Amino acid sequence: MGKDGAAMTRRDMERVLREQDAGCLCMSRGGQPYGVPVSYAYLGGKLVFHSKLAGRKLEFLRSNPKVCFVVSRHPGRARPHRPEGRCHYRFESVVCLGRARVVGGASEKLRLLRRFKSHFYRRLGLDPASDPVTGAAAAKTACVVVRVLEMTGRRKG
Repeated sequence: MGKDGAAMTRRDMERVLREQDAGCLCMSRGGQPYGVPVSYAYLGGKLVFHSKLAGRKLEFLRSNPKVCFVVSRHPGRARPHRPEGRCHYRFESVVCLGRARVVGGASEKLRLLRRFKSHFYRRLGLDPASDPVTGAAAAKTACVVVRVLEMTGRRKG
C-alpha cells in the first residue's frame, strides 16, 4: 500500500456509503464554494437527504446541480510518530461526483422520505411503521437525490 493509501473497489466504496450516515455536500454557485454536512442514506445507488424547504443549500443546488459528496471514517486514532517516521493514521474515504435533484413530486418525495426514515429506524432497531412519515410532514420538507456519476475511494491501514 502506498503512502496515500490504496484505491478501494466499487463494492467497498458502496459498503462505506451504506454504513455511514453523515457526509459533506460540496457545491458551488457563480464561483462561490459552499460545503455543508448532511445526514444521508445510500439507497439504490443514490444519495438521499432531506432539508428545509428554503435555504442556502437549496439555492446552491438549484443554481448548479453538480455536487461533490465526501464521506470519511477513521477506525483508529493517529499514533505519535517522529518527524522522520511514518504517520499511522487509518482511514477510509469515498468521494462521489454527481448531480443533485430537488424532488418536486409529492408522491415521490413522500416515498423517498419514508425510505430514508426506514433506513435509519432499522439501523436503530426500531420499527419504521411505528412512526411513519405523513403527507403533511413531507409537504414541509425538501428531499434531494444525488445521482452518483463517479466514485473514488481510498483506504489506509
